[in-house]
Amino acid sequence: MSLRKLALDAYSRVMDEGGYSNIVLNDIIKSHPLEANDKGLLTEIVYGTIAKRLHIQYQIRPFIRTRLKRWQRNLIEITVYQIMWLDRVPNYAAINEAVEIAKASGGPKDANAINGILRNFERSPRQDADTIKSATKRLSVETSIPEWIISHWKTHHGIDGARRIAEALDSRPQMYIRTNTSRITRESLISKLTAEGLKAIPSDIHQDAIEVDGDILKSEGYEAGLFSIQDVSSMLVNEALEPAVDDIILDACSAPGGKGLHALEKATSGHVDLSDVHAHKLPLVTQHAKRLGLSNLEVFLADAAQDEYPRLYDKIIVDAPCSGLGVMRRKPEIRYERTAEDVEALVGLQLEILSNVKQYLKKGGVLIYSTCTIHQMENENVAYTFKKENDDIEFDPFRLEAFDFEGPYRQILPQEADTDGFFIARFRKKE
Repeated sequence: MSLRKLALDAYSRVMDEGGYSNIVLNDIIKSHPLEANDKGLLTEIVYGTIAKRLHIQYQIRPFIRTRLKRWQRNLIEITVYQIMWLDRVPNYAAINEAVEIAKASGGPKDANAINGILRNFERSPRQDADTIKSATKRLSVETSIPEWIISHWKTHHGIDGARRIAEALDSRPQMYIRTNTSRITRESLISKLTAEGLKAIPSDIHQDAIEVDGDILKSEGYEAGLFSIQDVSSMLVNEALEPAVDDIILDACSAPGGKGLHALEKATSGHVDLSDVHAHKLPLVTQHAKRLGLSNLEVFLADAAQDEYPRLYDKIIVDAPCSGLGVMRRKPEIRYERTAEDVEALVGLQLEILSNVKQYLKKGGVLIYSTCTIHQMENENVAYTFKKENDDIEFDPFRLEAFDFEGPYRQILPQEADTDGFFIARFRKKE
């Protein structure tokens, strides 16, 4: 099967069947022997087309005059992505391959239709989004982020702020790893990675974070448990949590375990319970803990919104289910899957989780609420509502040195330091 047919299959599974882009691509790469360059091109076409989908649809709309089957539209979209953004792929090669796929999938008539649309598009000038009168719609088309999301950001950050957020999330993400400080120092890890030919430099955002470039999973240090892959914005939960060496901690929505295991790397004489409502995700938490050489933990199934927990905790992490709008650079399909109605339902769930788990927090204990989204209803509104509805809970200021910040909550925007969008709030249970 050709690389572009694999790309079409992957793109269709994500956009039409609700598959997760990373899982779909991993499945296809595992089941088809591909050279490293071809794996890279496949990933680029799929992720890129998803991320640019609304802009692509805006560009091709004038050239589609008949009703297309879903697979035909998908084929046109992945081909237009190659024409517009992949200089290393000649236009004729991308178009010819698309025509061959159409012929094999539907016959000569379908091949002729696809050929006509793509040839017309290739030789015509691109549509100028500046002609769109609505600033919200124009930004939506330019960055392929749905209008309802842009409108929300415009309300809370102004149109210029919304543009900065959208453009940051329309860029390529920086990859970060988290040093397992229970086993190695950051400086020693950087030396090891550099010796393997990988680019590795210390991040200014978190003392455990390293900016990396290259196939980091092939590093000897990964299997040896010297680091984990985690965005640096997510590592800031640990800075807000301030785990003591002997703390008893709960990570209530833990899978795949990043934040709870980060806490355990600091609480070397303590204990961390990692629970999650999804049973199929728990083995991944256990696997990561074993790879990192961590003990003094328990991984178990629990619904944080209603289940009981076995003990009282010094500190609790609630990395709540959320709309995920802050991570769309890494999970580009999430922007099309979410709706404003989804956010309303998530707010209710987030508050249920907080109200349930706070019962298991010791007096004087700390609770961290975090999300990987940029939506005021899920972030500031949830934080204030939780405090208002619970007389025994108060805001508890924390510091984030890299942002010169001190306060009870912080929305981290992606353009501030080239990170995911993230929100952190800290509470304390009254004595």
